[in-house]
Amino acid sequence: MKTSLPHFRHAAALIAAIACLSIPGMAQQSSFVLYDNFNRQFLDTNKWAPSSPCFTWTVLECVREIQNGQLRLAVRGTGATDSNSGNQYGESELVFKYPSRIKSISTQLTVRRTSAAACPASADFNSGTQVIIAGNFFNSGSGSSADDVSALLFFNHLPTDPPGVLTVIGLLSWQGQFFGGVGLGTVNVGQRITAKLIWEQRNHQFAVAWTDLASGTVTQTTIPYSIPDTTPAAVAYKSLGVRVFTPNCVGTNVLVDDTEAVFDNVMVGSVDE
Repeated sequence: MKTSLPHFRHAAALIAAIACLSIPGMAQQSSFVLYDNFNRQFLDTNKWAPSSPCFTWTVLECVREIQNGQLRLAVRGTGATDSNSGNQYGESELVFKYPSRIKSISTQLTVRRTSAAACPASADFNSGTQVIIAGNFFNSGSGSSADDVSALLFFNHLPTDPPGVLTVIGLLSWQGQFFGGVGLGTVNVGQRITAKLIWEQRNHQFAVAWTDLASGTVTQTTIPYSIPDTTPAAVAYKSLGVRVFTPNCVGTNVLVDDTEAVFDNVMVGSVDE
């Protein structure tokens, strides 16, 4: 599942007026077990698979590796120079090898760098970078992949954002549309956090949260839904990733977007508490 940035821009505008909620105990309702702490030389093929080749014609650098006991994902991409509309997509992502049983994901996370370029001649808002936790969790009943319901927790940096600041956003997606957008404040490059995406099937909602590891401060809320949720996803997947959406811009100066993050102590939950 890949999602274009203009949709995320619309979501960001929608949730600007939504206050972040802190609900005691909400994000602790799922029991987590360790999935991977990356204490080995290479990625475990029994746990992970690439979501796509770490390469396109507009990706300058792409990294997917274990570095100093952490998963390092990075991507740096360019825009085209023959148009002032649209963007070029690049990613570095991993998918969980057996996602069907996973209902919740928790991971320690640090964004190491992020930058997003803008095309002055473009009327589109089509640029930005993301660090993302996402997945298809269930199907609305038809069994068609178009009816899979996805949940996303992502850390979004736009060209208009202050340097080194990312907005935290939770969203659901179904039939090509986003809904239930919630804002969870901002995090900074270099800030060590734990991020959680939890499917609370019994309560027909998702819980999204992040914790600042230095202060222990928790920011969290829920995203309720009314879609039938007893049918398994037609295309089950769960993923961790970094993405760039680099704007096209006519001229000789090629625009570049860049982002890097490290993940550690990935935990998963398989039952609805």
